[in-house]
Amino acid sequence: MLTSLASLALLYLAALIIPGPNLLLLTHTAAAASRRAALGVAFGIATGTLLWVAVAVFGVQKVFDAAPTLQTSLRVAGGVYLLYLAYGLLRSLWVDRKGGVYPVPEAASKNMESEVDGRQSTYFRRGLLTNLTNPKSFAFWTSVAVVSLDPNALLSTRLLAVFMVAMMAVLWHIALAFVFSTPPAQRAYLRAKPILSLVTGVVMGAFGTRLLWGLRG
Repeated sequence: MLTSLASLALLYLAALIIPGPNLLLLTHTAAAASRRAALGVAFGIATGTLLWVAVAVFGVQKVFDAAPTLQTSLRVAGGVYLLYLAYGLLRSLWVDRKGGVYPVPEAASKNMESEVDGRQSTYFRRGLLTNLTNPKSFAFWTSVAVVSLDPNALLSTRLLAVFMVAMMAVLWHIALAFVFSTPPAQRAYLRAKPILSLVTGVVMGAFGTRLLWGLRG
């Protein structure tokens, strides 16, 4: 049980650090609007994560039981996806890509520019929908996260996994809302980004290799 939960926690932590639509929307909100607005986005993203992990832990395995080959296919997809992310992060250390590895979705960017002082519920919905429609979230929770847990895990283990991930999501995104609402923290993040990309790329590459290596034979 502890091994499965630790693997899921490490994978999710690495996924949180990777710059993606969720992270960019949250940091953009903190910088362009207010801390209160950013907290709305943070809780929306965390709620989306709760829905994702609940589906991954309780819903997807039933489909795998009916179609075992689907699980193998998703293992391959998960491993390749992790290696792809690792490649992109490590490549970004040497190649300056305009707009970053994961650009902010155009629609979200336009909404942020046109509505700076909206209701907090508006920002909550924005964070929720961004997470639920995020291709990175879909790929992670339908492949990588699912296979990190023992298929025969007890109900208590599954509930603990949902609780663990939900708490990680809440704490991480609230912390970002507070941190990125201050100019000094924004400058510090930009300076540390190469190191974060290197560490995250190595972790993702290791997990991707492990997933694919486990399919041999």
